[in-house]
Amino acid sequence: MPGRRLRETASRTLLPAIIAVMAVASAADAQDRARTVPPSAPEIRAVWVDAFHEGIRSPDEVTRLVETATRVHLNTLIVQVRRRGDALYTGGLEPPLDDPNYAPSFDALGDVVAKAHAAGLQVHAWINAMPVWRDEAPPKDPRHVFNQHGTSATGENCWLTMARDGTKKFPVGYFLDPGHPAARDHLVAVYLDIVRRYDVDGIHFDYIRYPETDGPALPRGANVGYNPVSVARFQKATGRTDVPEPGDEPWIRWRREQVTQLVRRISIEARAIKPRLTVSAALIPWGKPPASPTDFANVAPMQRIFQDWQSWLAEGLLDLAVPMNYARERDERVRGWFNGWIAFEKNARASQQLAVGVGAYLNAPDQTLAQIRRVRMPDGKASANGVSIYSYFQPAMAPTPTSATAANATPPTTSTPTVPGSAAAAPPKLPPPPDPGRLDFLTAGSGAEPPAFTGPAPVPTMPWIEQPTRGRLAGTVVDASGRGVEGRTIRVRRTGWFRKTARTTTDANGWFGMMRLKPGSYEIRLEDRTGRAGDARTKIVVNAGDVARAVMTQR
Repeated sequence: MPGRRLRETASRTLLPAIIAVMAVASAADAQDRARTVPPSAPEIRAVWVDAFHEGIRSPDEVTRLVETATRVHLNTLIVQVRRRGDALYTGGLEPPLDDPNYAPSFDALGDVVAKAHAAGLQVHAWINAMPVWRDEAPPKDPRHVFNQHGTSATGENCWLTMARDGTKKFPVGYFLDPGHPAARDHLVAVYLDIVRRYDVDGIHFDYIRYPETDGPALPRGANVGYNPVSVARFQKATGRTDVPEPGDEPWIRWRREQVTQLVRRISIEARAIKPRLTVSAALIPWGKPPASPTDFANVAPMQRIFQDWQSWLAEGLLDLAVPMNYARERDERVRGWFNGWIAFEKNARASQQLAVGVGAYLNAPDQTLAQIRRVRMPDGKASANGVSIYSYFQPAMAPTPTSATAANATPPTTSTPTVPGSAAAAPPKLPPPPDPGRLDFLTAGSGAEPPAFTGPAPVPTMPWIEQPTRGRLAGTVVDASGRGVEGRTIRVRRTGWFRKTARTTTDANGWFGMMRLKPGSYEIRLEDRTGRAGDARTKIVVNAGDVARAVMTQR
């Protein structure tokens, strides 16, 4: 049958073509589906980008960073813009970063904000607070805070913290003393300058603490904080004349409060400039985890470096906690500490958010993925809001032998890479940039561990920022000459019947502040030296989401 043979021939001829067309269409559909994968549930997916390596030091580095972060479905970049008294941005209060890979005229922070925002990424300015120098040779720029207020400065002009015997250098270098009023004013100015001039989504505290010390940890306290100005302030506040021992309990509490007061001041004043700003901090979870909330007073953050971050979360000073849970997965003891700390952190975050920092530089990709998986698991009704990867430069390493290393060790990357040669010699041979695919295990998986991020995810909203129901207070107490007065007790009471009175104390610079005040009218009174309400008073109005101001003069 000619017709039938014609139809059969046509079928044999057209069928492969039809199958080919269908295959192409199916592939195209698959690509479309891949491009339109629905976003995952809101989750913080952050990466720390340090300034000691490739990251944001040039326009090309910034471009690669944003492309990488987008490809692996991150949504938050925590970029280091102050290493040690220097700046990776222009027009600031401190000299530019001295690094052969960085041009002082390049506005790294401005460039990363523009490119990251265009890609839908958030940018948090990572600002090291206390460290100001580490090397033996001083900074080249005479404006550097170390040159002006470091080892060569005398009397009140020296802002460095010290050991009890006067030693100024610690294992991680030279630190400002948070108990020195002038050093505090300088740090406040640095943080607020960035908030005023850059469209950052957040500021990120790091090294907001005292430095760790040499030798084994003491049973209580640490041999640090002995800047003479700080000691004199402690003596005046307590009526003592001795130089306290490292483990003296009032001295321990006083040093913790110096750090907390600095965090409080920057946190509230930054929100006065930019109410929708996220305030976060890289927090210390060293050693054995606390057995309970009250046991937190006995662990390393509180005893070794005087960082009371549990109270910062409870008070609302931080919107986002980012504890640095850097732990080798192959070390059984350390893995147990990691699990204990993240369980504590999930329950300690109060009503704030938590992104657990994982030390990917210590682990192979599959081990990092295993840690991320455990971070995502709830602890009863408590849970984390996401993760932060340390770091963009060194995200993973090969498995290492099991050893009795301390959990959450400080990252080894603590100084600018040494570059041979000089200006008169041949151009220095710089190391090649890291593998651009070094973070791809986050979306590809590794070994038996599935990928962590299979599609994009939005950053979780913060209701207290998006729809605030509370306000804040910032004030100062000054003397007749306009100088701040420290140690004065402030009474804050909302007007009306049966209202409770809250109290706070002025810091080294006469500043005081409060969080989470209900909207309404308040009377503020200055207590006299006997603890009774004095004549000095003022009234303020607190509005939700705003910072109310009060200035009081000591009579």
